[in-house]
Amino acid sequence: MAILWSKHIKETHYEVRSAGATIRLYSNGVLHSQFNPNHPISGAIWDLLLLPGFCADQSPKNILVLGLGGGTLVHLIRQFFPAAHITCVEIDKTHIQIAKRWFKIPQKHISLIEGDAYDYLRSSKDVFDWIVDDVFQHVTGDPERGYPLDEAQMLYEKSLTTKGILSLNVIGRKQLLQTQKLLTMSAFHEGLQFSHPLYDNRIVCLLPKSEASKSLQTKTIKGRFNEHKMLDQSRKTCRLKYKMQWLK
Repeated sequence: MAILWSKHIKETHYEVRSAGATIRLYSNGVLHSQFNPNHPISGAIWDLLLLPGFCADQSPKNILVLGLGGGTLVHLIRQFFPAAHITCVEIDKTHIQIAKRWFKIPQKHISLIEGDAYDYLRSSKDVFDWIVDDVFQHVTGDPERGYPLDEAQMLYEKSLTTKGILSLNVIGRKQLLQTQKLLTMSAFHEGLQFSHPLYDNRIVCLLPKSEASKSLQTKTIKGRFNEHKMLDQSRKTCRLKYKMQWLK
């Protein structure tokens, strides 16, 4: 693995590394982003951030991503939802610069905003079909959140359309409990979680009420995955690894 670029800014040490065609972003030793243009679906946890987009009744057209990192999810959304407009909010100016320079995130239909994700939710009057909360702090070891997920309930709801979905990258029991609490106290009626066999993260997707049974919804969602060769696990060439479960 080669170090392409590194810099220490205040209390954060940034590194961009390469492993073959794969580009990786590290902040204080924590792997934040990874992308390989030859294999957009890599078999890693970042693939699962994409999957909630297929859970909506209709393909999302206006998407909000909280926490850009290196921009892995932006690449995936552009690949599978090319007509969507993506708004990204990232508090770290250096991450934005790295995403542009090293991860080469596309510019078409994308708005990059430097600032605090939750301040943006408070002040913005825009509404979205899909909000992805992937905000983590710079810490050594496991990523942590500075803002409890369940306390952001009203912020999420005001920024979503009536049929909008919310997905959250959670790690650890504490964050998962916050997510389950969010489900019981909010306008969301159902929740799915996507897990990867090699990671502790859970990508949780909260959904509005559906008239269809959960078994039918599961079949429909997996059918949407299978429309794409890179997401169809019945194909030997598919790198996607996930398990899907309904939250109780």
